[in-house]
Amino acid sequence: MKTAARLELLPVTPEAAAVVHELYLRCPTYIALIGGDTPTLNDIQRELETLRHDTRRQAYLLFQEGKVIGFLDYKVAYPDLHSATVSLLLIDERLQNQGLGKLVVEQLEQLLSGRTERLFAVVYGNNEKAKAFWKRQGYTHAHDGGPSLSWYVKNLSN
Repeated sequence: MKTAARLELLPVTPEAAAVVHELYLRCPTYIALIGGDTPTLNDIQRELETLRHDTRRQAYLLFQEGKVIGFLDYKVAYPDLHSATVSLLLIDERLQNQGLGKLVVEQLEQLLSGRTERLFAVVYGNNEKAKAFWKRQGYTHAHDGGPSLSWYVKNLSN
């Protein structure tokens, strides 16, 4: 499949819970790596309702040619006023290794450039594939937040 030059990022609303749930169901390897259970539709509905009330948190459904291919969740002014943090970048497992994650990160970096100095990414679980992904995007290991959480960072200001 040819990768589009840009993906469409549409803000997630609580009404999109079923779409987000379906995406999680298409990503069983990620769920296994973080050692949890797949969120239920009810779990996702509650999370998206919570998201609506957190003005610093941004979540987007990622579209390619009109089809949902992923989910992006990040928070601005976190962990400090000059940073933002990606807490989840989830690409449909059937579409991974096609450059889509890289494309999302590039678009996010462009969006945040000039508005924040650093972009952090957190990796949950023993997810070596995700750690390698962030390193390939130019992020360096910042620190570990316990046995199952690693932080990566990239300076956006030159």
